[in-house]
Amino acid sequence: MMERSSRYGPPLPRRPDGSPYEMSEAQRRQAAKLIARECSNYDRGNCLLLDDGEECVCPQVISYTVLCRWFRNAVLPRFPELEADIFKDRDRKRCERCGAKFIPGSNRSRYCPACAAKNRREKERERKRNKRRMSAFRG
Repeated sequence: MMERSSRYGPPLPRRPDGSPYEMSEAQRRQAAKLIARECSNYDRGNCLLLDDGEECVCPQVISYTVLCRWFRNAVLPRFPELEADIFKDRDRKRCERCGAKFIPGSNRSRYCPACAAKNRREKERERKRNKRRMSAFRG
């Protein structure tokens, strides 16, 4: 059964058997700290998205499964180490530049997102340098 996408992003990833990914105690504690610090919907232990007039405890803080789409799509990608640890049975690659593990966006990915941006800037710089050199050589 495939979950439909919602306004909070694509559906949550699941294991091949359909069960949600689970976190260890250390990962859950780290995630709770990140939620308290980074999540825009977190307010003193409560989730603003689930607030319907009564305060509602943030379920991601107390849960061992990844069940909040906002956490998965907005908070977790900023911390690739934790994301890779939680989703460890998914294919992970090692960055050719810095050696960090990351979950690739495609099968052609060679670098983690931070190194990919650096590599792209360097290649663009070199391409422009060659273009200027060739135009100065002709003219």
